[in-house]
Amino acid sequence: MFVRRGQRGRERGTGRGIGRGGVREYGEGNGRGGRRGSGRAGGRGARRGRGTLNLGRGGTARDQLEVNLGFMELQALETKTSDEITLHLTSSRCFPAMEYLLKQQSEMEDDLILLIVSIVTKACDCGCSENLLMLLNLLPGSSFLNTHLRPYLNKLSNGGLSLAELAVFLRNVVKLMNELLRRFPSCYADLPVSDLYCGTRMLSDTGQLAADDALVTEVDEMMKLRIEKAEEIKRKEEEERQKRRKPRRDGEMTMFMKDSLCL
Repeated sequence: MFVRRGQRGRERGTGRGIGRGGVREYGEGNGRGGRRGSGRAGGRGARRGRGTLNLGRGGTARDQLEVNLGFMELQALETKTSDEITLHLTSSRCFPAMEYLLKQQSEMEDDLILLIVSIVTKACDCGCSENLLMLLNLLPGSSFLNTHLRPYLNKLSNGGLSLAELAVFLRNVVKLMNELLRRFPSCYADLPVSDLYCGTRMLSDTGQLAADDALVTEVDEMMKLRIEKAEEIKRKEEEERQKRRKPRRDGEMTMFMKDSLCL
């Protein structure tokens, strides 16, 4: 009988069989191998278990280790080049994890928000336009922008960042918003531009951005464009409604004239 790697380990202590593949949560053994399994999974398995868990002929897609884009993984990714970041995050192994990260609605720590903004902004400098478009396409309307970044922008004055860190973060957000607007011109309503404007204005009015007038001016210009774009969209929608209503009015007038002639 074919025995998958790890099956024997689970009988004697789950950690031994699964530990080599790196699945830390299987470390708790049962039966007579409980203590031994716990040690092997937390040690040897955890160190070597990166990548795909190959179980031979009995392996399935479920046996592949899911890529975890936690804080430490993203922090290590931040040191890479823009091309490396983009290619990694849009790879077949990482893209589902990145999509989940940007769409999850559970609470997100401030440090993770800052890190995601930093990484995606750095990715904007990559030379692979197709991969970058794939990555940026996850953002408009995402939970990350609306549930996490939007509220954070409104509490910048109480965020605990130094003035230098605030300036770097705001420049990153401005760059990211501009890149999104350049590639997705109709996504104004899905971006936290007004929140960026309010947060920046609050910092400027309290003197925290006194040395960065260029940044404040850039955010002001972005807000003006957002207002103009909203008015343009509203005007186009009204024109479309008028076009749809005109044939109906013409039809009603024709019917009225026919009824009049019959009388």
